[in-house]
Amino acid sequence: MKSLIFILSCLLIGGCMNIADKNLKEKYTEEIKEADINFSTLSEKEGTATAFIKYAGDDVVMLRDKKFPLLGKKELEDYYNARPDDGSKLTWYPLKAEAAESGEIGYSFGNWEYKTHDTTFYGNYVSVWKRNVNGEWKYILDGGVSTPKPEEKD
Repeated sequence: MKSLIFILSCLLIGGCMNIADKNLKEKYTEEIKEADINFSTLSEKEGTATAFIKYAGDDVVMLRDKKFPLLGKKELEDYYNARPDDGSKLTWYPLKAEAAESGEIGYSFGNWEYKTHDTTFYGNYVSVWKRNVNGEWKYILDGGVSTPKPEEKD
């Protein structure tokens, strides 16, 4: 009888731990979505350079179309600081995000929109996020592709 109670207790505790792990994973996923949305909001309000530098991890890799990637935060900062602010706006919104159960790493992907003074471009992006020692989510890999304008959903 004691062994049956022990086994049932272990199963119950294990089930509770799985629920707790799932709740933490959902929490971490929501944190990544929130970080991604805040990242886009900063890009819209204060400019792409400010946002991409602030949210970058130290070992960031930025993939670029028809160019070699930017490697590390210093290279990213040099790239953005050398570009004049022409008033264009880059915004995006995550369509999906997921975090590891450990809460150390995750990803987001979604649609982006880039508006210049006379043209609007569209695309998809993917960002890999890592939690830093301060508990902040920083992107460590970012890349995207151009697409046609997304269709309007009813």
